[in-house]
Amino acid sequence: MRYIIERPLESLGTNTVLSYLVDSQKISYVSQGPLRMNVMKMSMHGFKMIPGHITPLMSINKMTVEDVRRQVDEKTQRGTTTILTSARIDFLHEADHELKRTRHQLISSSIDYCIGLSLSPEKITPNIVRYCKQKKIPFIELICDDFSQLTRVVWERIREANFPYGTVIFPKFPFDIEDKKKKIWQKKWNELSANMQIPTLYRELNEDEPLPLPFLKMLGIYPQKGGLFSGSDADYCLLSKEGMEEKVMSVIVRGTVVHSANILDYKKGYGKEIMIPQPRRFGESPVSHV
Repeated sequence: MRYIIERPLESLGTNTVLSYLVDSQKISYVSQGPLRMNVMKMSMHGFKMIPGHITPLMSINKMTVEDVRRQVDEKTQRGTTTILTSARIDFLHEADHELKRTRHQLISSSIDYCIGLSLSPEKITPNIVRYCKQKKIPFIELICDDFSQLTRVVWERIREANFPYGTVIFPKFPFDIEDKKKKIWQKKWNELSANMQIPTLYRELNEDEPLPLPFLKMLGIYPQKGGLFSGSDADYCLLSKEGMEEKVMSVIVRGTVVHSANILDYKKGYGKEIMIPQPRRFGESPVSHV
């Protein structure tokens, strides 16, 4: 379906309109000013238009399909158009099966998803990293009980196996440790990963917060997701202002409405897996401090 979105920039104190041509689920052209084409036009007057959020939902291995569906629906209502999740493994031979199981849990998702691997630091091996390179798996989450687990990994071998794809590797520390200790561990990890040239994220993921742009660039999700420009997926949200608050009225994934405040149908099964051809396509440093 082809259509044009006319987005006024009144918030910037100008009468300028940005026009987006949506074609084949992507934004194929962006113009300052109206586009004169014989296709359907949608005016965003009265609404705020923003790129869709990319939000973590890492723990779906512990959920039922119904729980996953409920969590995804809740995130969709808050403006999420893509989720970041993972398949939990202990050994390489489990990877194919656990990835398949994770995809099955997301079979009814109305929004897109990107899948990585989760494992303990003791289990990461060069062969697992090579598997990620072969299968285009953009990240590995290391489930830690203590920082010392990270110091026992032979990072030189992991770095060698990780070239040139550059799977992003980052730790997840226990949620019940005190914040001060967690910050110390995170700082030590940032120093270790910088010394070993391991692509990573500078802080833990928060499942209640959208991923910031540096993380999207690091993981290689941007520019396909996370922006409104030519070549990106047509993922966006329409917000309306109610008093002092903004409310999500519609969520659009690849040009199709998957959630509307007035419609309860969430387009079950419309979401698809996002494959990452190359993390760090924009040259982010191995430790992203932006």
